[in-house]
Amino acid sequence: MSSKKLETSPLLENLINASSSTTISQSLAEKAPTDQYTPKIYKRRWWVLLVFCLCTFNKGICWLIWKPLSDSFLIAYDWDVTEIGLASSLTSLSFVFLALPVMYIVENHGVRAGVLLASASLVLGCALWNLALHSKTFWLFLFGSTFIGVAPTVTAVMPSLFSVTWFPVSQRTTATCICVLSLHASFIAGYVAGPQICDVSVTTSDVINRHNLSGLYVAEVRHGIESVGYFLTILTVVGLILVIAYFPASPPTPPSLCQTVKRIDFWPGLKRLARNRQYWMLITAFTMTNATVYAWLPLISVSFRHLGIDEVTASWMSVYGTLVGTFALLLISFIADMRYFKRKTRAILKGFAVMSIVVLTLLACIQKEWIILADEAVIPTLYLLIILVNISAQSIFPICSEQACEYAYPVHEGLAGTVLMLGNGITAGIFYGLLLIPALSEETIWMTLMCILGSCITLPLLILLKDDFRRLDLDEIKT
Repeated sequence: MSSKKLETSPLLENLINASSSTTISQSLAEKAPTDQYTPKIYKRRWWVLLVFCLCTFNKGICWLIWKPLSDSFLIAYDWDVTEIGLASSLTSLSFVFLALPVMYIVENHGVRAGVLLASASLVLGCALWNLALHSKTFWLFLFGSTFIGVAPTVTAVMPSLFSVTWFPVSQRTTATCICVLSLHASFIAGYVAGPQICDVSVTTSDVINRHNLSGLYVAEVRHGIESVGYFLTILTVVGLILVIAYFPASPPTPPSLCQTVKRIDFWPGLKRLARNRQYWMLITAFTMTNATVYAWLPLISVSFRHLGIDEVTASWMSVYGTLVGTFALLLISFIADMRYFKRKTRAILKGFAVMSIVVLTLLACIQKEWIILADEAVIPTLYLLIILVNISAQSIFPICSEQACEYAYPVHEGLAGTVLMLGNGITAGIFYGLLLIPALSEETIWMTLMCILGSCITLPLLILLKDDFRRLDLDEIKT
């Protein structure tokens, strides 16, 4: 099922090919040939959104769930944070190498084909993980992780494409936000489900004395990890069944005017993006803050272990941080959809960049014990700061995704989102790859310092960005 495309007039061609944002006067708007097009909004968009969000949820929980269990893996399989980091790095690299080929498939065969591919790869990856856990075969675990990396080539890059395909202008950022919220919900579930399903409280003392633990206790930890593998398999199979049952590629009639304009083809679109300086500045700004923080947060039990923070406590810190950050994300996206704030993107992003620098600097000072806290104040303070860093990193995702599509238009939203998330995948892959260096796997302050450096790079880039709202300008012809 394909969306109807209208022929574009010279006015619309000038708008979408403009090198910067174009102001449309009322007299020009009256001449726009929009009478032949009547937008239509379908109730089924909410069901399709639910299925897409479940696929995104499954991808997120598979990506994260093992990292908070790093200490459990060390006890049960003697796989330390270096091995877990390698698995995560391969997942990121799989995304990097496959993102553009998969998006080529999506552009030529539709969104449904991409979501089916993502869901099937998650099922296969989880099946390989289960085999690896039962056979204690690390290379098989790595092989499964590469299949998990296929899923974000669809789920991570398509929120903006999905929202513009099914939702009207007044709901576009909110729909993108809901897609992103499903990812954050998966992070919350991953932080909670891993330790809860494992059902074994691994303390810092257990890690230090792991060679003296009883065989019964080690077997109990291993059984808990295997139970997590079963849980992931069931979840991904349900997601695949729902996609097969009903997930159309697009509605019969587009919900907004910009969606009626034919997008640039894949290869010309890539060339156009390569020359778009504003787009690349935004990608760099987004990646430097978002990718580094998201790579670091699941490993805070490792970063703050010397302060007595075990993996259960660290998981709950991440849960509350992600939960509060999710509410902040929803609020910010709702505000961004308001007419007054539609063109205030840079101001919002700059505020979050400053917030990240301040909060991460405080965390680094606590980690290095340059700021000495009373024993009873350590955990509450870390809770507060982790919540704040989650808010600053999470809230920019849908806003940056939408703004990237504005800069890139009329390049396909899926391609614009793919290149955007490629930066995240490469940065996360490098981050986890550094854990392979023995000195860096032991002294973890570098993780926090990388996050600070990323935020410091982000701020001047945001200041240099220019306002450019090509899709919004075009859609406002109708309003």
